[in-house]
Amino acid sequence: MRGTIIRKRDEGYGFIKPEQGDKDVFFHATAVAEGTFDDFNEGDAVMFDIEEGPKGPAAANVTKAAAAPVADDAASDATTDAPTEEAA
Repeated sequence: MRGTIIRKRDEGYGFIKPEQGDKDVFFHATAVAEGTFDDFNEGDAVMFDIEEGPKGPAAANVTKAAAAPVADDAASDATTDAPTEEAA
């Protein structure tokens, strides 16, 4: 499942807002699968599994999600406006 870290506390826990669904998911520092808890920041996109914790749904196997690809249209617009050697 994919989501975004919406709150991270220095005490070693935080909350993830899933892309689908309206209920935030608790995550603990021990749920981090790659890296350390300190590698994560509010606003980071993450991938995770959901398990039933003692107080409700909790994230497990939390990893940073790959960045979204940049649209090719934006890159091609920037290069088409530049003069070419033939035009100069």
